[in-house]
Amino acid sequence: MRFILYFFAFFILILSACDSSRPKKIGGNKKSLTGKWHRFSMANGYSEFDIDSQYVVFYNQKVGRFKLPYKIENDSLKYLTKDYVAKITDYGDSLLLEGNDSTQAVLHRFKEPYVPFKTIPEEKDSLSFASYIADFDKRLISELEKAGIKIFDGVEKREGPAYEELLKKKSANR
Repeated sequence: MRFILYFFAFFILILSACDSSRPKKIGGNKKSLTGKWHRFSMANGYSEFDIDSQYVVFYNQKVGRFKLPYKIENDSLKYLTKDYVAKITDYGDSLLLEGNDSTQAVLHRFKEPYVPFKTIPEEKDSLSFASYIADFDKRLISELEKAGIKIFDGVEKREGPAYEELLKKKSANR
């Protein structure tokens, strides 16, 4: 009888330890944003973030590259050069940012072994930036496809029916 009671207590303890829906606190109340992050929204598209202890550097296909200094105050991210403050809820592999402008953003951490870039390059005319953009485009297309949006090359659409007609003519001649 005691064994069953201990088993249930241990089982409940294990289940509660595995619950990742609650926000996690890193180092007490201090939030850690450093790392590589990405997000996708229908309104803003796909963005990648490279965050160190002083700057948030992000790249988006609509607005390009931005580098903004920030600081953490209590549980909020505050840009030093913009009038933007966001409450941070840390879920470990993702962050929820609730901005003072009534916006919400969920940032997802890139998996550490597969970090797709070392940094977002500063020089837009460099070889490293061209390489970054090529890989960014692949990740962008992947995120769009996950959202149910299919990307087609305009050339394929025009040649598709013509190619099918050519096949029909060829099979009719046989």
